[in-house]
Amino acid sequence: MWLSGILLVIVVILLLLTLLLAVFHYSSKGRKYWYFKKVPYREPCPIFGNFGPTFTMRRSYTNMLKYFYEKYKDEKYVGLFQARRPTLMVIDLEMAKRIYSKEFQSFSDRVSVSTDTQREPLLRNLANMGGAEWKAMRHIVTPTFSSAKMKAMFPLIAECAQTLKNVLLKEAVEDINVPSMMTRFTTDVIGSCAFGVDPGSLKNPDSPFLQMSQKMFKIDRATVLKRYCRTFFPRLFKWLNLRSYSSNVETFFTSIINQVLAERRSGVQRHDFLQLMLNEQKTDSGFLMTDALIISNSFIFMLAGLETSATTLSFSLYELAKDQEIQDRVRTEITECLERHDGLNYDAVIAMRLLYQVVAETLRLHPPTPMTTRLCTAPITLDEELTLKVRDPVLIPIHCIQRDPRNFPDPDKFDPDRFADDLNPSGFMAYGEGPRSCPGARFAQLTVAAGLAAILSTFTVEPCERTTPQIQYDPRSVMLKNIGGIWLKFVAK
Repeated sequence: MWLSGILLVIVVILLLLTLLLAVFHYSSKGRKYWYFKKVPYREPCPIFGNFGPTFTMRRSYTNMLKYFYEKYKDEKYVGLFQARRPTLMVIDLEMAKRIYSKEFQSFSDRVSVSTDTQREPLLRNLANMGGAEWKAMRHIVTPTFSSAKMKAMFPLIAECAQTLKNVLLKEAVEDINVPSMMTRFTTDVIGSCAFGVDPGSLKNPDSPFLQMSQKMFKIDRATVLKRYCRTFFPRLFKWLNLRSYSSNVETFFTSIINQVLAERRSGVQRHDFLQLMLNEQKTDSGFLMTDALIISNSFIFMLAGLETSATTLSFSLYELAKDQEIQDRVRTEITECLERHDGLNYDAVIAMRLLYQVVAETLRLHPPTPMTTRLCTAPITLDEELTLKVRDPVLIPIHCIQRDPRNFPDPDKFDPDRFADDLNPSGFMAYGEGPRSCPGARFAQLTVAAGLAAILSTFTVEPCERTTPQIQYDPRSVMLKNIGGIWLKFVAK
């Protein structure tokens, strides 16, 4: 009830702001920001900028980016407005790569570093950090995902994959809501590998851990409005005392991590993410690793890994269900690797080359996070006359670049063989590139590969009556999700 009241207040305030800003908008030079920089641009409207259809949920954010990308595909970039914030959307692949890597010193932060972490301490994590603090935390986090650490951690992933297979054997008598099932799986994986706890999500769909995780990714109208307000009207967001995540979500995860920290300090040891940060507390590296930082960075582990891995698994199974020939090829490889390496273990999974090609092709077609941002941290001239100043936002439309026929011929076709020679070809950037690329890419790949191996070694996956013939992205979600979900039939071999 209170949320509806807050929603009403926000709507009234926005209506008043619309009237006031309309006058200001059409009488100011702000809307000509890109015009004065001689950048091709879209004329914005008050409050919404160029993304009104997304705000009103008539069009997904991804489809809006696709519209601009195709309209300006012969340009290197286009100037857009997200609300009143001028944002440079990069179209040219080589320029995107420069921003990721070569010019990293001028684009070392993400736009999210503007988040108010004093008011919301859970958001003070690697994804939202900038400058020296980000560099120090990245140095601490990266070793968690080394090959040696992943091999030591893999039995935890394999155990969850075995549970997934057993649960599917019981529940596959009916059509399966795949994203829901895969979220249960990835919740158990991350709970085990990051926090050292068993969420029990696969065995119990009503698991409190799972319920709280799902609240983190809620995509109703009120949540969309609240996130829009946080991103583009941070002062209003703070004035209304709104929060990115509900207080019960913060309390739940904070209490769990504090409980695990107490257990670890009593002598319990595990090969997981949380242990690495605990070990950092005992060093004299000069970086103050507080309990609050451990909690916030454990939280981002779940936030970044849970839904993205579940989404990748869901789209992979959808594409394989539609192409039985490729599915049979993958199943043959899985069976051979499991036999050669005596079961589902680290060595077996990393030997599944075709399976990794399937995952890469799925990420090319349906990257869970369809775009990424960079914040200009030092003045730079990018393209002769184009000079960006500090705090100018840059947007890189990953989904659009990976669906561009100039980068991948016949881009809408599901073809894992395009990754046969190289799992990271030019134009593929689902994990990002450069120093701020996803540090957990290897962990995500192992999670998805283990899940697929457990499923495809036991089941044939087929379309059912509720399977949508085409993917249509949900306009309520920035992360790619299919409207109506993904429903498939699992037939035990």
